[in-house]
Amino acid sequence: MAERLVRVDLHVHSSASWDCEVPPVQVAMRCRSLGIGPVFLTDHDTIAGALELRRADPREVIAGQEVTTAEGDMIGLFLERSIEGGLPAEEAARRIRAQGGLVYLQHPYDRRRRSLPEATIERLAAAVDVVEVFNGRCSPRDNGRAGDLCEILGAAAGAGSDAHTLDEIGGVYVELPAFSGAQDFLAKLRWARIVRDPSRWRLRLEALAGAVAGR
Repeated sequence: MAERLVRVDLHVHSSASWDCEVPPVQVAMRCRSLGIGPVFLTDHDTIAGALELRRADPREVIAGQEVTTAEGDMIGLFLERSIEGGLPAEEAARRIRAQGGLVYLQHPYDRRRRSLPEATIERLAAAVDVVEVFNGRCSPRDNGRAGDLCEILGAAAGAGSDAHTLDEIGGVYVELPAFSGAQDFLAKLRWARIVRDPSRWRLRLEALAGAVAGR
């Protein structure tokens, strides 16, 4: 029997972040309407929104955090505890991994945001699990450079909408076999398919058909 496939967006924000006004429950509802799940919620310097969703449906939420380090930002996925802001990048990565999480390098070449400098990335190379090779808010040039970096580091390739509004959710997704835990996810991510700019209309129809079939 073929493995069940899931679609995930690895970089999504909610009102738990200072720069987003969408409540976590609305984020989860929009993801569900598009057939995207589990929900990877990666708010700035907090996992409070993810924990709120997890209390309602623990199997369908992955707690992440976009961590503000002293040198720039990085994302931790599969977290159980929030990571303190302002730490050196190496210490933040160590704390992510210490709780079984994954280090996810998002929009590494976006000059408009606090991406980690190349010198820091070189020091962190062995700790980087996933590189975001497509970010919904980045230019094609920046995304292309991220893809090159991913190959150099030998990391798994990830993608996320970086959604701060409901309309941005579903702008990209990663399709991979259903997973259980961080390491299983990481292994399967290496064989995943990244889908850019899909039809939201088609996603809604497929999600509706799946919901009907599951009744």
